Amino acid sequence: MNTAPFPILPSRSLQDLGERVALARRARGLTQRDLAHLAGVGVSSIVALEKGHPGVALGTLARALDALGLLAEIDELLAPQRDPALTTFATNQLRRPR
Repeated sequence: MNTAPFPILPSRSLQDLGERVALARRARGLTQRDLAHLAGVGVSSIVALEKGHPGVALGTLARALDALGLLAEIDELLAPQRDPALTTFATNQLRRPR
């Protein structure tokens, strides 16, 4: 089993994301318990999400965002039009003769 620590940069990004979830929750006047209930997950999952724990399931994030009315924001993650590598790849594919 790999016991290496989680890399610093992804860890910081997850912590930042967790802090933003916590801010969104508090801005709506919700407790962690309230958000957990609305999202259909356990309070410990919300606590872990807000702390940026790397083991939190992507589904937990999606449920929390949905409960906060922010699920559409997930569409911005890896949006094809925002990925320069994908744009270059697609352009090169279109230029290839058939």
